[in-house]
Amino acid sequence: MLSWIKEEDLKEVRSRADIVDIIGHYLPLEKKGKDYRCLCPFHDDHDPSMTINTQKQIFKCFVCGQGGNVFTFVQKIENISYFEAVSKVATMVGYPINIQRQTSVKIDENQKYYDILNTFIQFTQYELNTNEGTQCQLYLKKRNIDSTIQKKFEIGYAPDVNISYKFLKAKQYSNQDLVTSGLLYEADSTRVLFSNRLMIPIHDENGNPVGFTARRLEEDDMIPKYINTPQTKIYEKGNLIFNYHRVKQSARKMNRCILVEGAMDVLAYEKAGIHEALACLGTAITQTQIRLLKRLQAEIYVGYDGDTAGLNATYKFGQMALENGLKFQIIKNKTKLDPDEILETYGKEELKSQLSNTISFIDFLFDYLKTVYVLNNYEDKKKYAQEIYSYVSKYSEEYEKALYIKKIQTITGFDFTYSNQNINKNRTIVPLYFNELKSGRVSAEKSILAMILSSKKAAEQFKNEIGFFQDPVCDQLSLYCYDLYRQLNTIDMDLLLSKIEEEDVRNLCIDLMSEFDLTYNESLFYDSMLKIKECALQDQIDLLNNQIAKLSNPLEKAKMAMKKNELITQKIELRRKDG
Repeated sequence: MLSWIKEEDLKEVRSRADIVDIIGHYLPLEKKGKDYRCLCPFHDDHDPSMTINTQKQIFKCFVCGQGGNVFTFVQKIENISYFEAVSKVATMVGYPINIQRQTSVKIDENQKYYDILNTFIQFTQYELNTNEGTQCQLYLKKRNIDSTIQKKFEIGYAPDVNISYKFLKAKQYSNQDLVTSGLLYEADSTRVLFSNRLMIPIHDENGNPVGFTARRLEEDDMIPKYINTPQTKIYEKGNLIFNYHRVKQSARKMNRCILVEGAMDVLAYEKAGIHEALACLGTAITQTQIRLLKRLQAEIYVGYDGDTAGLNATYKFGQMALENGLKFQIIKNKTKLDPDEILETYGKEELKSQLSNTISFIDFLFDYLKTVYVLNNYEDKKKYAQEIYSYVSKYSEEYEKALYIKKIQTITGFDFTYSNQNINKNRTIVPLYFNELKSGRVSAEKSILAMILSSKKAAEQFKNEIGFFQDPVCDQLSLYCYDLYRQLNTIDMDLLLSKIEEEDVRNLCIDLMSEFDLTYNESLFYDSMLKIKECALQDQIDLLNNQIAKLSNPLEKAKMAMKKNELITQKIELRRKDG
């Protein structure tokens, strides 16, 4: 969202809003010294683990790690945008601000299409309960989709195209706007895209309606079973996850979400009492959808169909998920049925029990790749073994490797034990001092970053002498700090938090506010700078050690050794300064 808030408004709201009063509006608080404690609403908490710091005006849960200021608390608990949270707090403290008036033109343009689709959703919900919607009502009854689910998912019925078109034109919408909204085929046509279909709205991550998935009601194979909104200005299938906006908060709280193929699969889990299901509206996962899933910070249960297309999709998802560091399990679907068919055939308990019957991606590969490679063919068998081992060596835990290698050998006869031992043998043995050095760098970087939050002098000196942080999250936070110093010559913490988009960067900022005294300490600053410089020199020395080990030419080795000695000398000089 491209919303923005005037700096003076943000400061005024912040000065009026006491975090204790605002959080106390939602949760009972217990005074503990000068601070307050309460049960954390962001995880299943039975012993108060969330602390509200009255001096710094921040909250922090020391179990799940959630933290922030008064605005981020309201944002998280209400599941709304940061700007909506500021507006809500402003109203609570008697200083209402108009976010819509300060929203960019781009959002205003799209809002027109959101409004059109919202109006059409209300129309289809009305039509569902008319005589024309009787067939759709019977279908919903047959599928056990009750009124509660219908209301939650805004399910409706699209009648004959002429009825829909007359309704839309009565609302004074132009044909071009209806085309852009995805409701009309062409601007010079009166043909509405959806006719005599069950309508399930699709929303973006912020809850704005952007399209529909529509199911036929007749059992006529000449008619497509499903029609989705075509690509429009606001609907791009690869950027959307069905039901994402509803499950964001519960997925984080339950630490799980179930990824399925289609909207009806999501409804199947909903009927079974499981509210964390979402769908990519097809089988092909995109990088944008991966990023959305990563934002949930919850474990993903992959529940694609058990047919060939579903298994292929699981394989592709697993590859992308591993590359992007997602934590996931695969539901072991022994049937070739989709979730709705499992629910209809075996009941809700079977669907629920599948969530405790999961396997890792590597375990999935052992069975899946048997459908890709012909194991009685030597070359295929070798490819099968090599592909599985490539994942075992890269992604499995050390204690699992021997078991997986033995399983590969049992199936194929290929023994990767030597390869694994060779990898371990060639792995660099890291001295204890080096581990301490790396740990020291993390601590030093955080100490300096905490001082940068309160001192422009620290920011300029670090930027001039070193320039960047090794830790990417620290480095990203420093860029936000530099940007504010350029604009305002100082850092306002609430303004800083309002600008940070990334969850991990915002969490780091909150951690620094909680754990560090945000004042410039010259002695600590110089000690931390020396530690970082020492670590940087050690990195270069290690790189040269690796290069020297691979060289066979004595002259080249000697040249590298001279460079290494120069770095060691620089490191000794640094220690002298430190001493």
